[in-house]
Amino acid sequence: MTSEPAESGAVAVAPERAPMAGPRDEEAGMNPGRPPREAREPREPREPRESRGPRESREPRDRGPRERPRSDAPLIPAAELEARGLKATEDLLKAMGFNPKVSAKAEGENVDVTVEVSENEDLLTGRKGEVRQALQHLLNLTVNRGEGTRYHLQLEINDFWQRREEELVALARSMADDAVARGGEVMTEYLNAQERRIIHVTLREDPRVTTYAIGDGLIKKLAVAPADQPEAVREGD
Repeated sequence: MTSEPAESGAVAVAPERAPMAGPRDEEAGMNPGRPPREAREPREPREPRESRGPRESREPRDRGPRERPRSDAPLIPAAELEARGLKATEDLLKAMGFNPKVSAKAEGENVDVTVEVSENEDLLTGRKGEVRQALQHLLNLTVNRGEGTRYHLQLEINDFWQRREEELVALARSMADDAVARGGEVMTEYLNAQERRIIHVTLREDPRVTTYAIGDGLIKKLAVAPADQPEAVREGD
């Protein structure tokens, strides 16, 4: 029995496919669809920190002491300064719903404005004078018309500042006695610059003690310490 002859002795082989380039091959520059990347020159090794020496230190900026800006322009007449202070105060307090009696007295760059109200005084002063201080700040901006701080307006409401000044003088003397008796510093609550100045001035001639402010910003505490106490880190007022 004869077998059927084979159609062919060749074995069919599927054509080879080009391998697909993966992400790693692309990173290595093996993607045939892209031109090869140019080889980068190697970086020179950095010099060790020890051999470079220490960095140069920067000197702090010398800002110098802050001074109250002065103007070469002549002072406005006292009558005009009084009129400015009077109008600014009346307009502000009437806008707040008060019907005040206001008077003003100017001398040089300063104008003292006195206010009398029949009721709700505490709304204009605050428990410790913080509202009066804020109103005084606004009035000074108005009187100077945004041109610096040449003119100073001192606001008095129903003799509040006079009473507060007397209170601070008594406090300063009491603190001086206490500091000497304890042999260490005693400290006030937070005070504004005008209040701190009263204590500084009151104790300026007292050889037993020294005074200095503690803290940052406009509101600070004030310390009274024995004059012979070793110097500590103290901040100016």
